[in-house]
This record gives sequence, structure tokens and C-alpha cells, in this order.
Amino acid sequence: MPDNNPTLTPKAGLIVPTVAALSATEQAILAELYLPLTGALAYSLYAALRSLQREPGDLSRRRSHAELLGILNVDLPTVVTARQKLEATGLLRTYYQQDQIGELYLYQLQAPMTAKQFFDDDLLSVLLLDTVGETRYQQLAADFTPTTVDLSQATEVTADLLSVFHVDSQKVTHTPTEIQQVRQQLPESATRAAAPALATTNFDWQVLGQILQQNYVDLDQVQASRQLIVTESRVYGISEVEMGKLISEVASLTTGKFDANQLKLAIARRYQRPSTPAPVATPAAASAAATATSQSPATELTAAEQQLVAVAKQTSPYDFIEALKKEKHGFVTSGENRLVHDLVGRGVLSNAVINMIIYYLLQNRELTTLNKNLLETMANDWQQHQIATPEAALVYLKQRQQPKPASKRRNQRSNGRPTRKEVVPGWAKKSATSAATTKGSEPSQAMTDADRQKLAARIANLGSNADKEG
Repeated sequence: MPDNNPTLTPKAGLIVPTVAALSATEQAILAELYLPLTGALAYSLYAALRSLQREPGDLSRRRSHAELLGILNVDLPTVVTARQKLEATGLLRTYYQQDQIGELYLYQLQAPMTAKQFFDDDLLSVLLLDTVGETRYQQLAADFTPTTVDLSQATEVTADLLSVFHVDSQKVTHTPTEIQQVRQQLPESATRAAAPALATTNFDWQVLGQILQQNYVDLDQVQASRQLIVTESRVYGISEVEMGKLISEVASLTTGKFDANQLKLAIARRYQRPSTPAPVATPAAASAAATATSQSPATELTAAEQQLVAVAKQTSPYDFIEALKKEKHGFVTSGENRLVHDLVGRGVLSNAVINMIIYYLLQNRELTTLNKNLLETMANDWQQHQIATPEAALVYLKQRQQPKPASKRRNQRSNGRPTRKEVVPGWAKKSATSAATTKGSEPSQAMTDADRQKLAARIANLGSNADKEG
């Protein structure tokens, strides 16, 4: 939901304009392909909104969100989260206005994509693959692949329309007025929201293009798969060089073309498995992150927090959570991987901010695994407060942890719960120590070009060492 959206209240009115009923095929697509992504509550919200449909001619005849809450038997924040999932997957478009009666939301329901459109969409198909796994993904693709019948030996004997029905030739030549009016009233085709788009990234397409050109890969197809490449690069921290290798592996040696589904599967097989955590980033991205850290206000962050910020900026979310879990002698569950992938795929929060959310939940809250409700609530809160950098995230967390009134402090002390200090993981200290020492004795001193080149080379070596170990 955009940051400038008004706060939703149970008293706010709602109108759901009438749309065409879903066909049996569309209902199957909604249940088999969309439900794993949105979850049961968003699926129920979609059905509830359909039950509240009416012609929007008279805006005074509106329902309230309190009625919607009663149908679903949940609270308002839960409905907002479910609504955002419908919006993100293109099943709902939301509009807001105010009139003499009060606040009003118009919920325009959208038909689901066709199965082919869904599997051709990079974001949705990647999210589905990570949610249900490779085996189920292949099964769903097979279920929605139309079967073909060999008609080469058959002769068609189908009756045509005019051989069965009598049609007045004068009405065909001169279309009746009633038919013309109905044609004007009906839209040409049902419209739906555009597929979710990713935020701008610093992925170096020129470097990737040079690598693929040397391997005779079809660059036109690469251009058409930009969204898929950006999604996977952000989630797993795949560098341009590594992405070039992956694409070259699945590309045809004769035509230079590659199957996008094969690329998704290759990435899933390589990165969704236990591996030695190593922050992998492009030299340009690592240099920019280090420079931004050196220019951040040092007065607000401690040295340990500055180290944490530096690592958060240079590490992909997948590597970040894997390193945190391994330090605790744990592992990343498939559910956690789906949660991180879903959050990155929304393209709203940066990788560094997502890393700070992961750190807060696993380190400060001492959770053994990421909790879906907590993760989404925290991400939604930070998005609404426009938290765009890890520095801003730490400042925001400190503001929320300001000392409470004396009576509350006495109660807290009586509970015997000590004040928690910020602890930087051991792996983060090792990764950030070298970057911190290059800044000089003054925390606010900017990095030189030579320092940035050394840091970029160090990160590149980390990536190459990981390749050798794999």
C-alpha cells in the first residue's frame, strides 16, 4: 500500500463494482496458482468481496469495513495485509475518495491471469516455484498444459451455424439498434492490474551483456527476462558474472536461446541448499554501500552498529539469514526462504532494510525462525514510516525503545528483565572489520578510491572462493 494512503478504519465505507463471474478454469487457476502465494485469508477476502458486489451507480448505498470484518472474523490489520497480497498479485485494484458521507474505498476485482500468462510472468512464477517447490511446480505446469489430440487421420464433420439456424440476412447486413447499443455498453476485454514491478537496482546490465555475448546467448531474450534476472539477483545476491554463467549453462548451444523456467530451476537448485555463507555482491554495489556507510551520521550509531550496517548493505537477504542461522547452529527453513523471497519480490524495501528486519527478529527478538505475521507487520510498519536505509532503521528502533514513564520502568524492573544491548554477530564483525579499518581514525571520513577498489577486490575474492568450494 502506498505510503500516502489514509489510515483505514472499520467505519470507512466500501463498494465492490460488479464484474463478470469467474469461469471454472479461472477458479481452478485462482485455487491452484494464486492461493499458495496469497494464503487462505487473502483467498477468503477475494471471495468475500465478490459476495459484496453491487452496481456503483448510487455511492450512498455503501457497505462498511466493519461488515467485512464480521464476514471474515478477523481484525483490521489482518484484512489490510490480505488486501495488499491481492493487490500485489494483480487480483485487486483499490481506489479511495471522500465525499459528504465520509471515507469510501472502491475495490475493483480483477480476473486471474490465464495459466500461460501466469507461468510466463517472471515474478509470479518465481514466487510460486519457491513456495511450492520444484516437484509441485512441475506438476502444476503439467496440469495446466492443454492436451493435444492427433487429428491427422480424422475428417472434420462439424455442422456450421447457418446449416442449423436460419438468420435473417437483412439483420446481418444492417445490425439492429439493440445489438449496437449492447456492444457499446460492454467493454472490449476485461482489464487487470499490471504485474508487480521491482524497484530500480544497481545491476550492471552492460557487464552481463558482454559475458553473454561472448557465450553467444540471445540478448533479445535476456532483455525480455530482465525482471526474472533482477528478482533472482536481489534475493540470492547473484553477481553479474555468476548470473552470466547460469544463463550460459541453460542456453542452447545452437540457437543461443534459453528457457526461463530452466533458469529458475537452475538457480533454485544451486542456491536453495546448505552452503558456506559468503556475502556476494558486485564490486560497484559493494563500493557504493561502503561509501554510503562512511557518509552516514556517525554520531547516531555506535561502532558495532556501523559494522552491522556495512554488512547489511553488502549482503543478500538469503546469505544474511543463512549466516545468522548458522552462527546459532541452525539452518534456513523452506518457509523462511519463501518469506524472504516474497518480501524481496514486492520490490518495496531495499535488501539492506530487509536484512535489518531479519536481524531484529532473529537476533534482538531471539526467535529461532522467522514468524510470518511479525515479519509482514514489521515490514508494513517500516514501509509506512518510509524506512529506506539500515541507518534509518536503527534510529527508528531506538526511537521506539525510548524510556517509558517512571511507573512503567518500575514495573519492568520488577519483572527482572534486563535492558538488551545491541549485539553484532561474530560473522558480521569479521566481514565488516576490514571495511571499517579502511575508513581511517575519523568515523565520518569518506573512503578513497583506492580503499573502494580494495574492498571491491576483497568481495570479489569472497565470491570466487565460494565458487571453488561449491
